[in-house]
Amino acid sequence: MLRYLLLTALLVASTVQTAWAADVSVEKYDIEIPKEFMVPYTGLYADRFPDGFTIGIGSGMTYVGRAADGSRVFYAITDRGPNADAPKWTESGKTTATKMFPVPNFHPAFGAIRVKDGHAVLASLISLKDARMRPVSGRAIPLGSVGATGEIPLNDALKKLPFDPEGLDTEGIAIDRKNKRFLWICDEYGPFIAKVDGYTGKIIKKYVPGKGLPMIAASRQPNRGLEGIAVTPSDKVLSAIQSICDVDGNVKKSKATFCRLLFLDPGTGKVEQFAYPHDRDNYKKSADAKIGDLHAISETQFLLIERGKNADGKTRIPIYLIDISGASDITGVKTRDGKELETLADRAAVEALGVKYVKKTKLIDIKDYGWKPGKAEGVALLPDMRTIAVTSDNDFGFTFKVVSPVNDADGKPVTKAAAYTVDASGQVKYKGEPVSTHIELSPADTASQLWFFTLPKRVTQY
Repeated sequence: MLRYLLLTALLVASTVQTAWAADVSVEKYDIEIPKEFMVPYTGLYADRFPDGFTIGIGSGMTYVGRAADGSRVFYAITDRGPNADAPKWTESGKTTATKMFPVPNFHPAFGAIRVKDGHAVLASLISLKDARMRPVSGRAIPLGSVGATGEIPLNDALKKLPFDPEGLDTEGIAIDRKNKRFLWICDEYGPFIAKVDGYTGKIIKKYVPGKGLPMIAASRQPNRGLEGIAVTPSDKVLSAIQSICDVDGNVKKSKATFCRLLFLDPGTGKVEQFAYPHDRDNYKKSADAKIGDLHAISETQFLLIERGKNADGKTRIPIYLIDISGASDITGVKTRDGKELETLADRAAVEALGVKYVKKTKLIDIKDYGWKPGKAEGVALLPDMRTIAVTSDNDFGFTFKVVSPVNDADGKPVTKAAAYTVDASGQVKYKGEPVSTHIELSPADTASQLWFFTLPKRVTQY
């Protein structure tokens, strides 16, 4: 009954502007996970995790409202589940990237977090299911599929796992404005957008590149698909591709000036695309810019988290008010020689084609106010129009490392898993020679966190 009450709780819609934070009050919580929501683990290192993995709730978040007991209620969503880097797979003379899934049958899920009396507690959890009500896993989708990441899934013994054609790496969640029973989620694999029955977790409709979404979305960098999602008062859906698109296979050298935002009208199926100008001058390269999440304020205004490392290596996590009202739809817009706009290294050159970028106003960099978690993954604005809620993701409470690494030609330990290979026999090799190197999992004393940053003024007063 709890989940039904939470799912029908009031969603507060707002049309606001924003303010620069001179003095900000901060409230922070570790998200407490009841034992029934822990992730069972029976793999090689199970003795180190007697209660399983701590579920990684917080990859995306949205505000629901106040419960009858006064609790502030949020929905939060997991990502694809416990995962780690692994050696590349070799078979028939071909080498392919991989990803380790210690809990192969983990099902991405969403749940309600209740905040009251100094505690933030996960109160419910519903796993995602496909159209036939079969649980969806977080394993990689088949090679060659639209939106595949090019990775082969392995277990913690480095044995090949089956692909999941319906696999999802969920990263964002928002509530439908016409019927609060339904939710909207987004994913990094495809990337995909899906409408979900909030009572059952069943996917009602899935939008795929080439089938509901523009094909250019599939040129997202692997595992950097749609990272944030928001629903406007009229029920339009804005989602953000996390980083610049790899339109020419040369993304590491790209100087692209924007990340793409996709604006879906579910009623008509129309999708507009907007150019969000990431803070390129702050990063070593454009590919380092990342978007964290979105929150809808009005039909055209949204909160947006941008995150990444400065050129000096220090993390930055600014939150912006963005406005798409004056932005151009860049669908189908190309350079004068027919290339994608990401191939242009200068904003002025893009604007010379008649393109208008999304407007952005910086509100706060949460790193300046004590934010400790490595990543900021979810964002929401509370009804006071001053308080911004932010969640982190604890990566399921474990770390992984390369154990017994070999030394390279310069005598330095090779600590990147992808520098090694493994085949069907399970033998790990380095430059074709068998080694005793392996990937080991260890507990990490980390929790997903929920922080509140209250600005001194309403966000309308910028």
